[in-house]
Amino acid sequence: MPGFSEERAVAVLLLLATAMYLIAVAPGFRRRRALRIAAIAVYAFTFAVAAGLTVLWLAGVEVGG
Repeated sequence: MPGFSEERAVAVLLLLATAMYLIAVAPGFRRRRALRIAAIAVYAFTFAVAAGLTVLWLAGVEVGG
């Protein structure tokens, strides 16, 4: 089993946020607004992580193993 990688973590966060948002827009879901806000927060966090990793990569800093 492969180890932890930043690319996989970003992909998992994006999939989680997408699933949360799709559940939040489903008809009849009671906590739509709260879940939409949480999904947007996860998207924002994922973007910040990806942007930070990109900046580190451009600067030539080795991140991870």
